[in-house]
Amino acid sequence: MEEIKSNKILKFNENQMQHVRKAVGYEDLNKLKQDIQQLSDWIKQQSHFRIKDFDPEYLERWLIYNKGSIERTKQRFDRLCTCTNLMPEFLQNFDVKNEFKSLFVIQDTCVMPKPTTDNYRLIITKASGLDDNDFKFIDYYRYLIVLGHYMLCNDYCHGYEMIADSRTITMNIVKKFNPIIIHKAMTLLVEAMGQRMKKIHLISGSKFFEAVLMLFKQGLSAKLRQRVIVHPNMESLYEHVPKELLPEELGGTEKSMKELAVQNFEAVSTEEHIGKLKLMEEATTDESCRLQCKFNEEYSGMPGSFKTLCVD
Repeated sequence: MEEIKSNKILKFNENQMQHVRKAVGYEDLNKLKQDIQQLSDWIKQQSHFRIKDFDPEYLERWLIYNKGSIERTKQRFDRLCTCTNLMPEFLQNFDVKNEFKSLFVIQDTCVMPKPTTDNYRLIITKASGLDDNDFKFIDYYRYLIVLGHYMLCNDYCHGYEMIADSRTITMNIVKKFNPIIIHKAMTLLVEAMGQRMKKIHLISGSKFFEAVLMLFKQGLSAKLRQRVIVHPNMESLYEHVPKELLPEELGGTEKSMKELAVQNFEAVSTEEHIGKLKLMEEATTDESCRLQCKFNEEYSGMPGSFKTLCVD
């Protein structure tokens, strides 16, 4: 990739691509090209992958988001393809243009246009204060996965910071919190899709916040729990995130969340992106073609002792 392509919803810092590459050890472009080719060749050699041809720029982003580690990239790419079979409720049968209507009633989620000065991207969720009985919590994480696929195809950053504003959250939403769904979804986003989470900011203020915090933390890994920062007020958030990167609703100078959320949805609803999403739905594995010892070694760490992979 010679330069980052222009994008309708994402902006980039000056020389962002070069800075990100340098941080993960790709100052030498020949090394980057060699690693992309090595990853591509490895995918083609895997008999259990149903799809073997991927855009080099897509593979480059996989390497970037995995800090230039070829082995970690291989493991996570394999994990995503494997989990697409094992966890279709999260990773298959997307109807992007229609399935999130109930979700958009109760919240807005958007990727902020400008990255931080250290080249991380902000993802913000804010409850609307309204309820929709048809809403299912898994819908929220399916939408994050749709956005995650979009970022894998279009962004070029170190990782992400999530901000969740709970001030207008309702009891109906709290009742639908499920730590098991949270755990599965966050594991997919971080350990399968390689979406590095630097921090998770939670803005308190709701009378239900303590219940939200308890349920949310139950679904996180020990590492992610350490990255949760609770903000009792907006001034606390501003100590970590400058106002110019935040939307109007959070006291920032960017566009409103509603406007940004609509623009995000328009971007992930294009035929081009839906086509890429469908490709990844088909990029599953045929476990009958995988070497069983290799499968057990990579997924359980105990060669020969497990017959199948169980994702908890």
